[in-house]
Amino acid sequence: MFLSLSAALLWVSFQLTSGSDNGCDSFLPHVDEDLFSVFQLGNDAGISRVKQNNARNTELLYREASRARMAACHAQAPQFNHLDQKPEVGRVLYVIKTYSGAYENRLRAVMETWAARVPRSSLLIVGDKEHAEFPIHVAHECSSDAMLGLACRVAHGVELAANTPGNWSWVFIVDDDHYVKTDNLEQFLATLNPSIATGVGCYGCGSGKPFNYCRGNGGFCGGCGYGFSRAAIMRAIRGHEVDFRAQHLSVAESKTLSDTREDMAMTCTMMDRMPDMKVEALLGSGLNGDTPEELFEILSSEGCNTQQSIWHWMKPEMMHKVHKLVTTDGPGCLGA
Repeated sequence: MFLSLSAALLWVSFQLTSGSDNGCDSFLPHVDEDLFSVFQLGNDAGISRVKQNNARNTELLYREASRARMAACHAQAPQFNHLDQKPEVGRVLYVIKTYSGAYENRLRAVMETWAARVPRSSLLIVGDKEHAEFPIHVAHECSSDAMLGLACRVAHGVELAANTPGNWSWVFIVDDDHYVKTDNLEQFLATLNPSIATGVGCYGCGSGKPFNYCRGNGGFCGGCGYGFSRAAIMRAIRGHEVDFRAQHLSVAESKTLSDTREDMAMTCTMMDRMPDMKVEALLGSGLNGDTPEELFEILSSEGCNTQQSIWHWMKPEMMHKVHKLVTTDGPGCLGA
């Protein structure tokens, strides 16, 4: 026997208003078990759809609010002459968050473009499975999903950074669909003091209503990329790895503190561990890949002389195109 959800609801409505004066009394003795099962399944499916729709609407709202916050960060950033700074090679560790489903498209584009110019020792690529070609650090304790699993992989990455030898000064966290003009980013970071506990990025995503993450303060917008100084990483993590991971997991699982969003979870954990951590605005966050016409119009004009340092939501083909335009010693800069 099969009835649509609307038919089942109509039938129940009729039964509740017929028979004795007590609709519930008249309804319960006459419920056909098959029909009741159909009604329950339909009701459960309806509730599930409402929850899914609400989740999608919340995600869209969060994305648009984050986009507005990142745009404001970009518009309000002061001008910066990156040519004034001469950073040393290897001073920035790049944590690249990814998963096996993106290895052969997004991650490959990263490795063939901007990451090809970074020493392998400065790349901390965190995923869920090994790869024959790429140096993946497999976070076995994390799932491969894009929420709690991703938050877990980011925590794994910064813990790796805290235990990475060398004279590095900054840890910068990006997605596998970020394009990074590393010379610009590193020249900007060279203006900041890595011996002071500092977080850098577009701050304020998830703040205020309706999200109020991290007690209303929000956190760094993952879409801009974000990072921490050596002093911040060492103070919050080195020698306290077990405690750090336990606290981070608690924050990541909290509906009110982060709702499993990796950028909120990491920011809130670091802020809780270092209430005096300094926050610096990231200079050089460019237009995202979801506005390709405007993006390439600007980059075709600026070329390798662009002041921007990072772009998000970049499809693999776009990443290759940007790489040709902005690489300092690339074809777009011949004679520059």
